[in-house]
Amino acid sequence: MYTNTPADPSFLLGESIGGQFKRNEVSMKKQDNNWIGAFLIVLVLAFVPLIVSAKKYSVGLSDQLWFSSADTSYDFFLYWKSQALLLLCGILSLYAALKMTISKKDMMASVDNRYLIPLGVYFLMSLLSALLSQHKRMAVWGGYEQWEGMLTLGAYVVILFFSCCLILGRTEIRIVMYGLLAGVFILSLLGARQFLGHDFFRTAAGKAVMNFMNDEKLNFTFNFAPGRVYATLYNPNYVGSYVALMLPVILSMVSFRKRIVAVLRSVLAAATAVFLVMMLFGSESVTGFIGLGAVLVLFTILMITNIKKHPQIFASVAVVGILAVTGAVFYNKSIFEYGYNKIMNPTPNHFVVKSMVSREGALEVCTAEDDLLRLAVDVKDGAYTYEAEDGKGSPVEAAQDGEGTVKFLDKRFEKILIQETSVEAEGEKQAAFVVNTPSVGKSYTVVVETASSQNGLNQKNYQIYNPFKKLDGLREIQAVGFEDKMHFASRRGYIWSRTFPLLPKHLLLGSGPNTFVYEFPNDDYVGMKNVGYDGSTVTKPHNMFMQIFVQTGLLSLLAFLALYGFYFAECMRLYWRRTKYGWLERFGTGLCLGTFGYLVTGLANDSTVAVAPLYWCLLGVGIAVNRRVAKEEDCFE
Repeated sequence: MYTNTPADPSFLLGESIGGQFKRNEVSMKKQDNNWIGAFLIVLVLAFVPLIVSAKKYSVGLSDQLWFSSADTSYDFFLYWKSQALLLLCGILSLYAALKMTISKKDMMASVDNRYLIPLGVYFLMSLLSALLSQHKRMAVWGGYEQWEGMLTLGAYVVILFFSCCLILGRTEIRIVMYGLLAGVFILSLLGARQFLGHDFFRTAAGKAVMNFMNDEKLNFTFNFAPGRVYATLYNPNYVGSYVALMLPVILSMVSFRKRIVAVLRSVLAAATAVFLVMMLFGSESVTGFIGLGAVLVLFTILMITNIKKHPQIFASVAVVGILAVTGAVFYNKSIFEYGYNKIMNPTPNHFVVKSMVSREGALEVCTAEDDLLRLAVDVKDGAYTYEAEDGKGSPVEAAQDGEGTVKFLDKRFEKILIQETSVEAEGEKQAAFVVNTPSVGKSYTVVVETASSQNGLNQKNYQIYNPFKKLDGLREIQAVGFEDKMHFASRRGYIWSRTFPLLPKHLLLGSGPNTFVYEFPNDDYVGMKNVGYDGSTVTKPHNMFMQIFVQTGLLSLLAFLALYGFYFAECMRLYWRRTKYGWLERFGTGLCLGTFGYLVTGLANDSTVAVAPLYWCLLGVGIAVNRRVAKEEDCFE
């Protein structure tokens, strides 16, 4: 049986005569060269992330009451990435079909069923959720702020599958490794320049690139302040995911061999790693730092045997690392304080009214202290009358001044004022009133409607006048958790509290890829105003695992996790307690660490076509590298 402790340290590096002979013996058994397939995979890894260009499209949400009446928008960072990915996957599929036809070999035979089964389940459940979705167009093609429909998810599956099938030998692995290094170097250089205040996309040339695929040349402005890094990835949060994924992989390419190719590769990889770190600091992504922290923990576990054998070396590295981190934290103290406070000391809730529901002819106003005020308002010939009681049915006294303002004398509701007004909605002027809470600077405009119930009696109904000048109902919004910490992790507490109740609905099948925007209660106007989301549309849960759960179902999430679980178990078998590493083993370890870091960032970031294709592709390459490492180990039995 092969052991991880050969007598000659150069044996696994392929530098001894015997070792080289064994390597050559393995090479003689390898299948046909797939350098074309490897090159196509490099395009996914290196070219797709760099694509930035404007696309004008129909949003398709203007018919929703919680969305603007504007039906068109522009995308700069996601649409053309998704289209390029689909094109490359089509070319890859054609190439693979021709290769199988000519060679008469079954590509699937090279992929273990441990990976094929969960991959197939994930694809099948994603397909079913799209075909059965109530929003098929969005579910299949993707759309607003995501562009991650069924076709894109299918492309992820295809790119992982062909990465496993086509990366068979060391030549293909080298092509992928060097192509990846080149692509990450270019992207990280753009990001590092943004960090230093030299944003390429703010120049004339950069704006020309962003207008390249658009007929109408736009003169756009940037939401991010100079120095904030978004690179080509749309959002600084995604920069954190990208760095957590790529930094371990890039560092695995650094070696101390003296061959000119190895030296050049190591220098380029080291420079790229520095640029990636600059990107992370410039993005201010706390999630990215957490992801890298998790990578460091896993790296320590994998290296435990080496740490025990060479404590001086690792101690020196640790001291240098601690000093570097300490210096970085001191230099960027404000960033780390901001990140720490977002998680440990989030902004406290700052509202008086927690919710409003129109029910049984009354407007039920729930306060932050969970006191319930039932308010009935009637308007006849411009005159307003009010009746109020608490949750137990006891009358609540109120006083009305001559200017149409009602004040409640009960201490539980003394911070709430009711003010008469009118609004222009649905083409006519309508009577309304404002639930005003001046102590926290928040107000909510409600329209009074008289509707006939089924028994013929008139029933009062109350609708909110939303930021888009539309009338919408006031229904009960379900929420679970984070009641006192809505601002946790940049308001993720609020989003997660509204997402948790959605999960039981999708135990079998999801709502469809890219359809979270329909599932999330974007009509929670009171809750959204309370956390500063007034006028915004929530399109994603800021958690990749809940995103998969809601959109494609629990079974697809379990398949997604099982796929990585099998890969991670194989990595632990191959690299845990290993004492000798060649470039192939180092690269395999880097892929394991990077994909692990990406999943950790997925706890607070979403899957996006800006970064997700890289994860799926590198996971496929990692499976292929592990297969190669295991095969070469078998030759040493």
